Amino acid sequence: MANILIFEANSASRRLVAALLRNHGNCVRDVGDADEALTLVRQEPPDLMIIDIATPDVDGCKFVVRMRCDPSLPQPRLLLRAVTSVEVEARALAHAFGAAFVIKPTNPELLLATVSATLGAPAPQEWAPVADHESVDMLVQAIARLLRRVAERSAQLEVARTALDLEIKKRIWAEHDLVHANRQLHDQAMRDSVTGVYNRLFLEESLARERVRAQRHGHGFAVMVIEVDHFKEFNDTLGRTAGDAILRSIGQCVLSLSRAEDLVARYQGDEFAVMMANASRQVVCERADLIRQRAHSLEIGLDERQLGPITLSVGIAIFPEDGATTEAVLQAADQALVSSKQGWRNAVTMGEAISSGTLPRGR
Repeated sequence: MANILIFEANSASRRLVAALLRNHGNCVRDVGDADEALTLVRQEPPDLMIIDIATPDVDGCKFVVRMRCDPSLPQPRLLLRAVTSVEVEARALAHAFGAAFVIKPTNPELLLATVSATLGAPAPQEWAPVADHESVDMLVQAIARLLRRVAERSAQLEVARTALDLEIKKRIWAEHDLVHANRQLHDQAMRDSVTGVYNRLFLEESLARERVRAQRHGHGFAVMVIEVDHFKEFNDTLGRTAGDAILRSIGQCVLSLSRAEDLVARYQGDEFAVMMANASRQVVCERADLIRQRAHSLEIGLDERQLGPITLSVGIAIFPEDGATTEAVLQAADQALVSSKQGWRNAVTMGEAISSGTLPRGR
């Protein structure tokens, strides 16, 4: 069993190599800090040291020079690793340091064979660089080339990383803009363009969902249909701009008096609808009467003219008492509204299945 020390900045890479070597019966330690690696070499000299000689974060080349030039340190066998882009310079340094070399990433079989061959070689008893000028120059030149290539590669990686970050940000921004645009389109498709409340299509879809929910949980819901009394006269006499102003004011009035869970929609023409889940008949009737009273007190101005006073007729139906389907409930609310209009107008009428009376209010 060989004692192997791995020194590399990339923790994922060195742990992968360490796991491979442990699985083949070796005692392996791995570190990413130079001082810690030298301490381990002193405390328990390894049979083999595997070093990534060219990484941006840790200069393995300087580490090897530091270790080889320190006579107080044990001199283990060395296996240097480097990426393909600096292979020529790294091999030259490995030769100068009396070390084996393998390219990274490394095929597991090749790495195991190289480790086995390196461990089989004689352990260095003492190492010192040859002192003639030619050898020193070759070593210095190899180190300089390696450092230059590492610097170039680091700069290229930084440029690539910056470009990738920018591209990711662009994609995130584009996706955010797309989501926002889709939400706006979806909201526009659900909203009435004049009043800003929901439209009839969204009301009918919501009623269908609420009917399923009500049947599942055993509760009911109410539908309130509200019509602006004599709206056609306002529209014909004062013009469509005045009519739109009235509709906007009534829509906001109904919305302001509704609960957060209620749904307010423009039903058709001069009619609005309110869906109220989990509300008693008394609560719905009181809310409808409050809306009627508040609308009557509205001050709607247009071109220095006051429009109104405005009165409302309201019909109410309850699911499932007044209808077993959403269509039946809407029809019952419409019939109740007709009853309000046939009387005094400015009135609230409950569905006939619950009460045939109306709550007339004087104009």
